[in-house]
Amino acid sequence: MLNFRYAFLIVLIALLAACSSTPKQSSNTALNLSSDSALSSIEPLIANHRYIDAEDALKKIDIYSLSELEQIQFYWLSANLAVQLGRGGAAITALNAVPPGSFTKLTGIDPNSPGFLRAAALHLKGEFIASARERMFLAGVLTGEQYDINHQAIWNSLLQAEDADLENLSNKSSTQIFKGWLELALIIKRNQVDLDRQLSSLRLWQVQYNGHPAEKTLPGGLDQLEEYVENKANYIALMLPLSGKLAVTGKAVRDGLFAAYYQAKELGAQVPEIRVYDTAATSDFWGLYKQAILDGNELIIGPLEKHAVERLQQESRLPVPTLALNYGNRDAAENPNLLYQYGLAVEDEAQLAANYARQQGYQSAVVLMPKGPWGERVFKRFSDTWQAQGGKLIEAQFFTGKGDYNKVISRLFAVDDSESRARSIRRQIGTGMEFQARRRQDVDFIFVAALPHQARQIKPTLAFNFARNIPMVATSQIYSGIPSRSKDRDLNDVVFCDIPWILEKNPLRQQVQGLWSQAKGSLDRLYALGVDAYRLYPRLGQIKLLKHSRVQGETGSLAMDEYGQIIRTLPFAKFEKGIAVKTQGYVENVETHSGI
Repeated sequence: MLNFRYAFLIVLIALLAACSSTPKQSSNTALNLSSDSALSSIEPLIANHRYIDAEDALKKIDIYSLSELEQIQFYWLSANLAVQLGRGGAAITALNAVPPGSFTKLTGIDPNSPGFLRAAALHLKGEFIASARERMFLAGVLTGEQYDINHQAIWNSLLQAEDADLENLSNKSSTQIFKGWLELALIIKRNQVDLDRQLSSLRLWQVQYNGHPAEKTLPGGLDQLEEYVENKANYIALMLPLSGKLAVTGKAVRDGLFAAYYQAKELGAQVPEIRVYDTAATSDFWGLYKQAILDGNELIIGPLEKHAVERLQQESRLPVPTLALNYGNRDAAENPNLLYQYGLAVEDEAQLAANYARQQGYQSAVVLMPKGPWGERVFKRFSDTWQAQGGKLIEAQFFTGKGDYNKVISRLFAVDDSESRARSIRRQIGTGMEFQARRRQDVDFIFVAALPHQARQIKPTLAFNFARNIPMVATSQIYSGIPSRSKDRDLNDVVFCDIPWILEKNPLRQQVQGLWSQAKGSLDRLYALGVDAYRLYPRLGQIKLLKHSRVQGETGSLAMDEYGQIIRTLPFAKFEKGIAVKTQGYVENVETHSGI
């Protein structure tokens, strides 16, 4: 008999710890199902990550033919599978399908497991405060590793909650433990610009909430905050291309970084001295890098050019911490110590789109990409992620954007095959006949990477090819960042991921756009990259050492993998009446497995 608590461990690791948002929860008991039960084969499928097979098996079961106890087992397995697939809403529905306390009737279920599962499902739904509160209820009966894991998970959920929701509930709450958690989250989230103020506010909170669970054990590496404040660099080199073909890009990143710098300075924060180096002014990047260190800089931000990042990867160790603003060779098994890589790679958005689609329950996809290396990279990441999760990739087409949308979309949905068959039949029978072209019927959604002007032509062309109702999931490139009902009305119902800088109201963004008109166009997201580069540099050591530590930035929720690469998680939005509206919080990464 498989260890069910091990299966539950997989649930939380796969969905929550994999993206460093909620850590694993361990347990040690088994769910004992009758060997002749129709449900007995499903638990092994879930435990072995065969989620599609488990889902198909559950669909074949007639719930009304099951005994009362078997129905409880059915909903327990359904809830666990839903969490594995990232479907928080479906998991809550399954958990609520039985009376409270029913799961304790199942042999081998840890009494705390239903609470852990509900907390995980609420987190996936984006109900972060509710998830944290569920875990607060559990905390009183937990000990040892279970307590530590749950403690950290409370914090990770609160960090993803909206500030306004935290403040509203804090003002209303009379429960010291709940109120203390909320106020601690607000202190940290609202003082990310100024680490010194964050530290002083934390100390005041500790005095006010002496004896609070979070005061006894500070979560998220806050116990090391003083060390990070004391050791942050005072002299920084900013290395960007400020001349040549990448000058516009480099200057946008530079200006975004200095916007964050002066914002921090105006708020009274201690700011470093920043020296700027033009990497395009020389062909010897490594020489310029060494000169920046000889100039006394204690940390490097940059370079932006991919070839320069790859040059840094050739070193076994770098002399100072270096936050590259691009990714080098991402397949490299090792990277030099002190090299951190961070950028706005669209391939990462393709991975999030695949995760989102699986969480919606989609099983089969078609893909539409622009021709060229960029489109090929996006397609590969989406394809690899989607198929590793058990999704079916039915067809892919690449467009040039030169009047070929109808042709490639017709091929994508096999409409041209339908028309070809009709012509063949006409030739065989030798007479005319009425014919209605049809598209293929085995597609759940279409994944698209396209610029706004391209997408505005693609969506109507889908309708022309009988695919009006096929859900479209896209990358951030589909949105210009400038609200326009007239231009984007044809994109209604398209879902896409994007950065908080674009989707949320931000006073700093308004200031940036007031200073630089080009910040209202295609360069907008690059200013956000500069802002986050400045806010990220003091925390590099923190998020590297602490697995569950994240920085809530303007370019997403930022964590780090074991290779020093910054991993971004993004919120999703949908076009409604021509306006992009944020629909849910951060979509979690679903851990992928081969052989699903």
